[in-house]
Amino acid sequence: MRTMFLRIFLWFWLAMAAAAAVLVVSSPLFTRSRPGVERWQRSVESSLERDIASLADALGREGIAAFREEAEDGGPGHPGRLYVFDLKGHTVIGPDAPPHAVALARRAAESGQFQVEREGEFHLAARRASDPHGHELVLVLELRRPPGLVDLLDPRELAPRLIALFVVAGVLCYGLARYLASPVAAVRLATKRLAAGDLSARVGPAVSRRRDEFADLARDIDTMAERVVTLLGSKQRLVRDVSHELRSPLGRLRVALELARKGPEDKTQHALDRIEDEADRLNTMIDQLLTLSRLEEGADESQRVVFDAAAIVAQVVDDAAFEAEARRCTVRLETSGQCEVAGSPGLLRSAVENVLRNAVHYSVEGTAIEVSVGAEGPSASGYAVIRVRDHGPGVPENLLREVFEPFFRVDQARDRSTGGTGLGLAIAARAVARHGGSIEARNAVGGGLEVVISLPVTKSGPRNPAA
Repeated sequence: MRTMFLRIFLWFWLAMAAAAAVLVVSSPLFTRSRPGVERWQRSVESSLERDIASLADALGREGIAAFREEAEDGGPGHPGRLYVFDLKGHTVIGPDAPPHAVALARRAAESGQFQVEREGEFHLAARRASDPHGHELVLVLELRRPPGLVDLLDPRELAPRLIALFVVAGVLCYGLARYLASPVAAVRLATKRLAAGDLSARVGPAVSRRRDEFADLARDIDTMAERVVTLLGSKQRLVRDVSHELRSPLGRLRVALELARKGPEDKTQHALDRIEDEADRLNTMIDQLLTLSRLEEGADESQRVVFDAAAIVAQVVDDAAFEAEARRCTVRLETSGQCEVAGSPGLLRSAVENVLRNAVHYSVEGTAIEVSVGAEGPSASGYAVIRVRDHGPGVPENLLREVFEPFFRVDQARDRSTGGTGLGLAIAARAVARHGGSIEARNAVGGGLEVVISLPVTKSGPRNPAA
């Protein structure tokens, strides 16, 4: 019973069932205790008894001829319908009698006493009477007198029960309204505080402990708030890091400019070269920051297509081989067939390129950077796995997760004098995430750092014509 729909349905069902139960149990319309109806019944019976006694007296004084012509209308001065039977139940005067009137006449003839019965809204009374000649007859008077609304409802009896019904329904509806409205109020208050800038606002455990959609909504809002706080913190740290990173090349630019202005001519070219290097460094950092920003915002540089990841890795390895030669290193590639993934070839190339450049930069001179790519797992739900292993100093175990954060460096081995901007692995991590994959760094057996990229393989989608 986790769905709010089912809870609302059951609450309303319970309220309706309870209201109906109170009505059935308490209303005089559905119980044996019907004072109004009983009063109406007694009133009609008393009226019938008086009327039929009057008819019997008239029969005894004047004989049957006194009301022969008016028998169908109940006799002289009487509403309803009159039937006259002999003691055997045969009609003497009047219209054809219905079976229940005949049966009542026979009972009155046998008992010799006043008989009365009701058929719906029709009331019948019967009694034996004698004409002036001493002939025994049975008079049956049928009277149609339906109960009035006052008789049926009986406000004096119904009023307290209606009050009880409204109270019961009100209590149930109040519980339902409170149950539905309280989490909405808590969610509204939390979102209002968040909109006002209070990032510490949370819906809280009062709602999240529930087991319905409101609890899921509360947890999602709290998770969203945590994510917003994390993103804002990341942005603030990024701004501080960018400011710090820009300060050093800008300072060196100012020094180089002063040397170019005031230094001897033989050192001017060196100062200009330094200015060019620092300008290139700033341009590279800005490009990487823009790439990182686009990836964090979810921007996609191209339409998603199906392409061969192994082919992309091979291209990146060919380009990185030249840079590795400058450090007297080699890059070895091992592939095991095609690995088709869906996404952006440019983004994946950027990710692999940043990881491979990082490996080349920190690998010990004269060693080899080992790159492998291949499919692992079932063909329908497997992964394309790319491994890049260097022979550098590695990373402390407690910092392996942080290497994918912007501007992160390991102080002992990857400081600003030997390292880059600290954005390459951060860009790689976000590019891999855009492909629905994962990236992991771990220290390899025998030394060095190994970065593993896993991407889900696919068989459908528009293909990359260049792949």
